[in-house]
Amino acid sequence: MRKFAFVVAVLALAGCGGSSEPAAQASSAPAVSVNEAYILPNGDVAGMFGEVVNEGADAVTVTGGSAPDVGMVQVHEYVKEGTKEIMREVPGGLEVPAGGSVQLQPGGYHVMMMDVTADWQVGDAVPVTLTFGDGGSVTVQATVREREGMDSMP
Repeated sequence: MRKFAFVVAVLALAGCGGSSEPAAQASSAPAVSVNEAYILPNGDVAGMFGEVVNEGADAVTVTGGSAPDVGMVQVHEYVKEGTKEIMREVPGGLEVPAGGSVQLQPGGYHVMMMDVTADWQVGDAVPVTLTFGDGGSVTVQATVREREGMDSMP
């Protein structure tokens, strides 16, 4: 457990949210980062996007998270139901394979933030903590971006 806590602390201090450099890792703990993490706000909801990278030897499952001034953070996906696309929580969370990555993007998988009370401005860096199915977590810095052309996205 100490190794895992150390890796999480190293990742948080390294500012892994916007870096494209590989994250440091311990042999038994997952080393997860989010490259080019960004947030698109829309009133009291927002979506976080980027590339979730797992440098660890085991798959990890992102199950949710937290952020300051955000009531709820979940992993969501867009799916087709009949003739329309809907957004819903990913059942069981989003698995990121060992040594692999998953893209979070508008119209696909994303981290959904609900009950947002923050007054974010374009360019703000927001600490977002992602939680894993095994009880671990990692905090990334996500930059608030303009929502131009994103009216139908979270």
